[in-house]
Amino acid sequence: MADVLAPISSATQPSAVPGQDKKYVYFHSGSEATYREVSDAPSSSFTSIPTVDLADLDSGSLEARKRIAREISDACRQCGFFYIKNHGVPEDVIRQTFALLRRFFALDHDVKMEAHVQKNPAIRGYEPMLETNLDPRTKGDIKEAFTMGDCYLEPEQDYPGKTGAPGPPPHVTQPQNIWPPAAPWWREGLYAYYAHVLPLSLKLVRIFALGFGLDETAFDPMFRFPITGMRPLHYPPTPGASSSSSSMEEEGNVGLGAHADFSWLTLVLQDDVPALEVLNQAGHWVDAPPAPGTFVCNVGQYLERQSNGRYPATVHRVRNKTGKERYSLPFFLTPGPEVDLEVLPSCYDDHDPENPKRYDTINVGDLYIRRVLPARKKHPTSIKYRDVLQEQWSYSMLLS
Repeated sequence: MADVLAPISSATQPSAVPGQDKKYVYFHSGSEATYREVSDAPSSSFTSIPTVDLADLDSGSLEARKRIAREISDACRQCGFFYIKNHGVPEDVIRQTFALLRRFFALDHDVKMEAHVQKNPAIRGYEPMLETNLDPRTKGDIKEAFTMGDCYLEPEQDYPGKTGAPGPPPHVTQPQNIWPPAAPWWREGLYAYYAHVLPLSLKLVRIFALGFGLDETAFDPMFRFPITGMRPLHYPPTPGASSSSSSMEEEGNVGLGAHADFSWLTLVLQDDVPALEVLNQAGHWVDAPPAPGTFVCNVGQYLERQSNGRYPATVHRVRNKTGKERYSLPFFLTPGPEVDLEVLPSCYDDHDPENPKRYDTINVGDLYIRRVLPARKKHPTSIKYRDVLQEQWSYSMLLS
């Protein structure tokens, strides 16, 4: 890849970066901050996000599904982001989901804190404003969030039915999700949406398999019971953020700091307030505005590895500069923690020095825990295992 990337510590400030006559953008990658030089030269970098029509997603025509696969593959190669329309999730479900988010985040702080992320070993639950900090130059991310995801024990997810197992793994001792006791409708409402977005994401997995020239069921074993994450987000209006802000004011007023997703694929439901920005190869921010009736999707770091970098996990951020509240709902899909993820043979050539194999085989759960814990150093689970060598970490640490 032509991008200029270099690690900096979480405490490093812009003045410490070499080449002070140049401009850089900063983002979170893995568990540390990195930067990218901004180019002033013309380039072939993308300047907009393509849209893919999924009207034929359930078509009986394999050729129609292959057409969708080619369009998604082209978008992933070009920028790692794409919109999908005619995706099949009913409009009334989307409308009810946004009403649900507004109702939850309007609750009293104490009610939401009953499900605080610090109370959950799997690092799920409610996060108040400024709890996370993806850009080390700011005081924190200007948003509040709630995280739920895959759970072996919750009946809504039907682990035995999906896997054929008689019950959860023996080392699983408690649910992975936490819910506020005073708002039972929150769990019910999120699962109503989950029941639509998970099947959609698994249909896209089959489209990706076609895009790599494989049988469309080739990836199914990786996603029997995948790692999932659903993260409702509330962004307040950002004080001082406007089109006329200075560069540092602009960088300091960020709802969610720049980062690349640690997932295989992400599907984001946006409301009508623009804020999402995507970093192109030249280091310039490209708007990904809301488009009615669509999801915006992007490649995560697991798929980047599996594709040998052919599909980049593109850096993006949220900067709410409109003076309006914003709500969004990302859904993160990742293979099951037991999966050993290999680079696809079609994506590299041992005899071509221009296309070597760039990634070793990794266990999904092992890599997951090595990304999650360092990013949450103050969480009780991270503190519990801070004296344990990373080589000894396992996904099961989040389950007991």
